[in-house]
Amino acid sequence: MGTAERTARPPKQPWSIARRLAVAHLLGLLVITVVLAAFSYLQTHQTIYAVERGNVLATAHLIAGEDRIREAFTAQDPTAVLQPLTTELAAQAEVDWVTFFGTDYSRVAHRDPAQNGTRYPGDLTDVLSGRDQVDTVSTGPAGLSLRALVPVYAAGAEGAEVVGIVGVGHRVPELDIAVAAQIPRLLLGMALIAALGLAGSVLVGRYLDRTTHGLGPEELAHRFALLDTALHNASEGMVLVGRGGELNLYNDRAAELLALPPLGRQDPPGTVRLADLELPEPLVGLMASGRDARDELFAVPGRILVVNQHRIRPTGPRPTGEQGTVVTLYDRTEVQDMNRELETTQSLTDALRAQTHEHGNRLHTVLSLLELGRLDEARGLLSTGTASAGAAQPGPLGPTGEPAVQALLAAKAAQARERGVRMDYRLEVDSPTGISTQDLVTVLGNLVDNAIDAAADPSRPRQDRWVEVEARTEADWLIMQVADGGPGPAGEDHEQMFELGYSTKPAGPAGRGIGLALVRQTVSALGGTVELALDSGTVLTAELPLAAAPPAPADHRRRSP
Repeated sequence: MGTAERTARPPKQPWSIARRLAVAHLLGLLVITVVLAAFSYLQTHQTIYAVERGNVLATAHLIAGEDRIREAFTAQDPTAVLQPLTTELAAQAEVDWVTFFGTDYSRVAHRDPAQNGTRYPGDLTDVLSGRDQVDTVSTGPAGLSLRALVPVYAAGAEGAEVVGIVGVGHRVPELDIAVAAQIPRLLLGMALIAALGLAGSVLVGRYLDRTTHGLGPEELAHRFALLDTALHNASEGMVLVGRGGELNLYNDRAAELLALPPLGRQDPPGTVRLADLELPEPLVGLMASGRDARDELFAVPGRILVVNQHRIRPTGPRPTGEQGTVVTLYDRTEVQDMNRELETTQSLTDALRAQTHEHGNRLHTVLSLLELGRLDEARGLLSTGTASAGAAQPGPLGPTGEPAVQALLAAKAAQARERGVRMDYRLEVDSPTGISTQDLVTVLGNLVDNAIDAAADPSRPRQDRWVEVEARTEADWLIMQVADGGPGPAGEDHEQMFELGYSTKPAGPAGRGIGLALVRQTVSALGGTVELALDSGTVLTAELPLAAAPPAPADHRRRSP
């Protein structure tokens, strides 16, 4: 039963902001009070000690200067003369005790006669040399006290001979009482300030509860940490656009996709505006319109973006209308590249599987011919298979300045064979072009994919199902030319071929109308051009500037039937 009750007990609620402010206020006042009290005590203690130090020193000088004191030290029995004076002089000077010492450190006269003749435990060398000495002591029957020791000179020989020492002391407990007398006033003042501060803390706490919807600081911090972490670690870009076209908030991915300036946590919302950004007009128009959008494609430098936009509708107790829009973006270019790589890998896998099956059939046939003794037919079948296999394989890759391009063409050739298309390619690049491999693969890969799609149409005659690819350097330019035997676009479609989303083929799982738009965008970003021509087929030519002029080209041709 006890366990069930402990399990059902609700969790302990954290303190409210008002309570925390009140406690913090009280703790702060307590610390200030302690510091001020300690400072006041020390200051007063030092002041009174300085005054009492002068008092005991002056009293000791007055006693040491009396003639009767000097004569008593030279009398036959100094103790008999000085003993009554220990209490008499202490009462007259309002000090706690007066003691007389001999030059041999012995107590000549003490307020307690039992101490007479005992040796003084301290060092009196300075006093016997004629110098005054004031100490704060806590030993001896007098307890904590200020003690002044001054020399007594022989009568008529001032400064010539020290015949004794006078000690005057005053207890400290009276000084402590004088210092502590100022503390109650300080405590009373701090209590009044604490009461006013508590009232202010309650009012501020109520205001904070209204503005934070009753959430405590831990809940606010937890929610902020979750939202901030999710925002800046999301794989998609996210932008909060205000009603006036200002970007109130965006994450790191959005800054990367849209080339936005970094937005720090301390930057006020609205410091970045749509009108100040160099974004494509269609995208700016969507974000400024505030309308809802779903999976719309937009081209920005180097990327194809899929954009979704939704209006913010507050659901609080006092909604104030629409507060802007939330825009999410993701890079379709990356998805397109992954789809192309997946298709290439699948094509190579299918080609290898078909070749393995074909070679197995040929070997079984050759074995049967050998068993029948038909050597010429077996030899002819092996020769035909070897020639076919040799022609079908791209062969070892030769030296080139762009091995990634050569590997891409070899993979595309295998893909074309699988789809019944003859692809010939020629690579005349024997030094690095200075262009990034990603850009080269994007441009050439999309051009070849478009050509293979056009030539692989089953309705085309076999002689028209071909693709030719050539990459070469001329002067300071890299020229990539892709031709195919497909029907080519109609005259009215020439200008639209490179538009985002335009395609004459049905859309597949990865979508259509992106490859050629991405080619034109990448080529333009690199300072090049891409053109379409119809000459016994469709010819697409992309020209890109080189970082440095390459040496004389070398011929590397690979052919697949």
